[in-house]
Amino acid sequence: MPGKPRTQASNDLIRENCEWPMTAGQVAKLTGVTTRALQHYDDKGLLCPARSGEGVANNRKLYSPEDVDRLKQIVVLSSYGFELKDMPPILDGERSLVEALAERIEELRAQERYLQNLILFARYAAIVGDDLFETLAFGTSDVDAFAELVRSSPAYADKTIRWESMDDAGLEQLWDELGAIIVDFLGGDEENIFAHIESTVRRLRVWFCTYFFEIDDLDLLGIWTLFEDGSEEAEFAGEVGGEATPGFLQSAVFLVWLKSMILKLSSIVEVGAGADAKFSLSENQVVALVDFVCRSCGYPVPEAAELDGDEWATMVEFFETVAGYLGNALSDEETIALIDPDSESSVDGAFFERAAQAAREVELFSERG
Repeated sequence: MPGKPRTQASNDLIRENCEWPMTAGQVAKLTGVTTRALQHYDDKGLLCPARSGEGVANNRKLYSPEDVDRLKQIVVLSSYGFELKDMPPILDGERSLVEALAERIEELRAQERYLQNLILFARYAAIVGDDLFETLAFGTSDVDAFAELVRSSPAYADKTIRWESMDDAGLEQLWDELGAIIVDFLGGDEENIFAHIESTVRRLRVWFCTYFFEIDDLDLLGIWTLFEDGSEEAEFAGEVGGEATPGFLQSAVFLVWLKSMILKLSSIVEVGAGADAKFSLSENQVVALVDFVCRSCGYPVPEAAELDGDEWATMVEFFETVAGYLGNALSDEETIALIDPDSESSVDGAFFERAAQAAREVELFSERG
């Protein structure tokens, strides 16, 4: 019984239908590789065809089928980002091509994850209204100010005392746990980027509650300030994943916080203020909104009896900053598609602009002068 005809590979067709040997110009026409590139490969010792004759006036390079096969391998390796200096062991069979490609593909995936994080960081910088380069290099002024506020709180002072009392084993475990979270975060998830970010932030929150102090689901800005420029945590993150890692972690926490705040405020507005909430807010609703945002973000709000005009003005200023972030995020379609793909939010950027304006107009202490 006759066997099934073997389908010829392109290499076989080239061997059978071309005249050999070939000149550099003919190889360039056949493969699309320029003669300049062929000369460069020769200079680097990667592809050294035979010559028509040393000392002969028309001494030309003559390429065999094997040379063209090797050239194709060089082109493939170049397309995967291999440097010329790393190719000889692969081309000469000293290193497995399959293993080399697998390793390179993982490197490319790591680069892809880095670019994804860089894009998310750019969104974060745009939302907070800062220059991308300044934010990447030095953090945001708002983060610095909020970090100073958090670090001056009694809860943070208790954390400092607790850390100072920990033995070496406890401190080592603390940093090991944070390092594992960072490594997993940088590993990425090609299937669902934001789900991976949310998982990372949940783990960071558990870590924060264990070694700092308890925070609720919305109070994520305390974690945000962990990776402020110059902090121990930021320096550690940079050592684990590179200098951009603290910024990547800040953007991850920030985006999860944005989603949590937008969905929670949507719920409050719908339930507490009725259908007209998008268009008008009473003074009581504005005061409640400012108080909720400040408390849920970890801002140290004093009791009502201790609240004065200056403190209220500071709370309003903080609320305006937060409302600005939320408004900017809701105005960015790509950001909203990332953090709220199911369109669960019922508020828009204009709502937060009106809320901030209404907060500025509230005069709780006008009678006290």
